[in-house]
Amino acid sequence: MINVRGYACAAAVLAALGACATPGPKQVLEPLTAELDSWAAISQDRGATPVTENWLSDLRDPQVIDIVQIALQQNYDLNATRERFEASLDRARVTRADMLPQINGSGSGTRNRNAPGGFQFGDASIGAGDVTYNSNYSLAVQLTWEIDVWGRLADQTRAAYLDADARNLDFAAAQLSVAGNAAQGHYNLAAARLQRQLAERDVETGEANLRVINRRYERGISSSLDLRLARASLAGSQATLEQRRQQELEAARQLEVLLGQYPAASIEAAETLPRLEPILEGGTPLALGTPDELLDRRPDVIAAERRLKAAGLRVSAARKAFLPAISLSASASEAALSSPDDNADFSDLLDFDNVAADLVGNLTQPLFQGGRLIASERAAKDDAEAALYDYGNTVLTAWREVEDAIAAERFLSEREEALQLSFEERRAVETITRRRYLSGTVDIFDFINSQQRRIEAEGQLIDAQRERLTNRVDLYLALGAPYILEGEAALATAEAPRVDADGAGDLL
Repeated sequence: MINVRGYACAAAVLAALGACATPGPKQVLEPLTAELDSWAAISQDRGATPVTENWLSDLRDPQVIDIVQIALQQNYDLNATRERFEASLDRARVTRADMLPQINGSGSGTRNRNAPGGFQFGDASIGAGDVTYNSNYSLAVQLTWEIDVWGRLADQTRAAYLDADARNLDFAAAQLSVAGNAAQGHYNLAAARLQRQLAERDVETGEANLRVINRRYERGISSSLDLRLARASLAGSQATLEQRRQQELEAARQLEVLLGQYPAASIEAAETLPRLEPILEGGTPLALGTPDELLDRRPDVIAAERRLKAAGLRVSAARKAFLPAISLSASASEAALSSPDDNADFSDLLDFDNVAADLVGNLTQPLFQGGRLIASERAAKDDAEAALYDYGNTVLTAWREVEDAIAAERFLSEREEALQLSFEERRAVETITRRRYLSGTVDIFDFINSQQRRIEAEGQLIDAQRERLTNRVDLYLALGAPYILEGEAALATAEAPRVDADGAGDLL
């Protein structure tokens, strides 16, 4: 929880933003990191421990690795995100071009027909003198260059490349998300299959029960009430089976769309759910790192940091727009002209004796722009403040996701253990109740009730196992943990190319 002191510190940060430039990410987080507890306190007590080097391997499921690899190659959203990064990188190169000289060339050629006296009728000249022709050719080269004395263009260029880098990190975050969603979709489908198989066994058991009770009814051992209850129980099991079949088909189609395939519900589901290794020891998380380390690993956090820096550079560029702009312009031209007695030829342009050239320096100082420059600076400051809040919110969300996943891991682990015990006990109760019903010591109500409770416990156990698997994947995503695919380097969250403080680096 952020206290009043935290709000005051944040207000001071925003005041600094309005006075000069955007604060650094660490400065922004000072009011939040002053008194960290929970995950941070646990990590500090035990010492910083590294996050897993390959969470796909930690899942101990070879099939999920194949699923993730297909998703990363064929997912449409992921490919769209990759293209958006390429587009942002090209736009950054367009911005960078403003820092370089601009050279343009032009050329022209004309030919005029002269017929002195008389008049012209079509191609014929009536009453005219000798016909002459004038040919004129010209070539020109123009060069313009704004000298970036104050660094305004450099700020704009660095901001554009930081935006491109943020897009690249968005792509890294999308890769991580698609990998996690593919793994979770795989486990959702496997659980749906197990639930459907459980419902099928329930129907088979109900049909067997109905046959036994029907024989007993025909012999006068069971009453019509027993028979009707058996039929009602079987009908309920059949309805549940149809629901489970629908859920399995929907889970299959969802996974197929994620894999970039037609949703035909034809993908094979895993036969079992893998068992997970514990990551808690006495309620304390193992190998999860620290909150500070997370800031350098989560791609969405790093992307928000890049956007914050880009916003600060745009504030700087907006302020520098008030300063004088210095530019150079140069041109050179060559013309080949003719007179009635001397026709010019295009080859005469290669004679550079008559080249005309000039070089002009320009100094432009904005005096009155109708408030445009002032409004542009204010808009840049507003965008920077928004980026500041976006960064803080992204960090808080990242920390919350880790805390939620750690807490859920503890609850789900304990719930799975309790449901495992409940299932085993209810299965034993069902066996005992069936024996007693056949011996006549308990009625049909107890028998059917014991079966339903065993089916319910087994279904809950399957759901708990699935939820724990999907939560484990959520924890890996929240931590920004890396993963490795065959033939590829580690796809860690912070492995995307970056630009340095001067706009140079891998993207330039």
